[in-house]
Amino acid sequence: MITKVAIASDHKGYALKEYIVNNFDKQMTVMDFGTNSKESCDFPDFASKVCEFVLENDDSRGILICGSGVGMSIAANKFAGIRAANVSDELTAVQSVEHNDVNILSLGSDNVDRELAMNIVISFLNSNFSEEERYQRRINKLAN
Repeated sequence: MITKVAIASDHKGYALKEYIVNNFDKQMTVMDFGTNSKESCDFPDFASKVCEFVLENDDSRGILICGSGVGMSIAANKFAGIRAANVSDELTAVQSVEHNDVNILSLGSDNVDRELAMNIVISFLNSNFSEEERYQRRINKLAN
């Protein structure tokens, strides 16, 4: 069961990150790794903090937000053991976890509104890896 969520954004995703943090289920522990303003910053610096946290905490997942979601997803996927997906709808959020055991959700603040973003986050956090043989086989191939 996921009990901890690490979240971070760059300047472009700051407003959406703040909205998500302020609307989280109070039973969930949320670790906010920044940024803390709309001042220009480099997204890889924040992606690395979330990825390191997720890798060190089995009961956690991460959320990364930038303008398109692409940069954060690329930065996160450089970490061995991280599987990040750039998601813009609820079904993809669910399937990314069920089929691909994704542990980092990447959102584009230019691509989703606040309500949709919260629905995606909830779908992502409430989903579990299927562990069917075909999905596990595919995940194993990604680790090589």
